[in-house]
Amino acid sequence: LDSQILLQLLIAIGDRMTINLTNAGRKSGNLVVHTVCPLKIFISTQGGRQYLLCYHYRFKKLMFFRLDSIQKVEATVVEKKYDKYLGYYEKFCSHLWGTSTGVEFNIDHLEMTIHFEDHEDHIPRRLEREKRNGRVEMVDANTCRYIVDTYDASELLPWLRTFIGRVEQLECSDAGVTARFYRDLEALLAMYGGRE
Repeated sequence: LDSQILLQLLIAIGDRMTINLTNAGRKSGNLVVHTVCPLKIFISTQGGRQYLLCYHYRFKKLMFFRLDSIQKVEATVVEKKYDKYLGYYEKFCSHLWGTSTGVEFNIDHLEMTIHFEDHEDHIPRRLEREKRNGRVEMVDANTCRYIVDTYDASELLPWLRTFIGRVEQLECSDAGVTARFYRDLEALLAMYGGRE
């Protein structure tokens, strides 16, 4: 059960243990054993899916594993460099929105400019509260800008769409992100007759 795997991972994290985890490939189903240092558990706020973030010794980088793909967890030895890997995690999270790191940990730069009315001062407060990283800057009394450097900016799209009707400008170093945002907006306008 996922809950048994989760318990074993949390114990290993609490004891700062290295583990061997047996993971089933998402498409092939092949079982592969990975030796990793488990660091944190992430839970998707959208779908509830659980992930392990760990340091992978062979690949020498941080990686995510879905808990529903992990078949077995075996604790091995106490990791003496645990604080070093935890430091990697803290730096890594400064650019993380969800659990996707995109291709080779490339960082996307995104800026969204939002306009709000005088009585809507809750909008910049909401931006400040809900952003997972990045910063909010006031442009003028009724305009603010959200600026972020993140792995895989496409993960922000569901959240960015909640500001439709207020977005004055959206720019991203990944042109596919802005194209998808505006394409979705066009589809929404066509669906609801916004052009009329």
